[in-house]
Amino acid sequence: MKANQPPKNKETVLYGLPKRATERYEEVLLLTNATPEKIRKVKALATRDGFHSFRVAVIDLTVIPDFKKTVR
Repeated sequence: MKANQPPKNKETVLYGLPKRATERYEEVLLLTNATPEKIRKVKALATRDGFHSFRVAVIDLTVIPDFKKTVR
């Protein structure tokens, strides 16, 4: 495994809100297979296009999602 790469069973993704968006459900997926260097570059480009409020998430691909937890 190369430096700055997550393990193969993890997926690192970058989300951001477009210009004038304020709610989390309006987030846009900007990058998958993210490394710190790629995140820095994409955030800089997206910021120029008006994106803000970036969020990095690490998804464990070995865990089955339980969407019942999200329903109230």
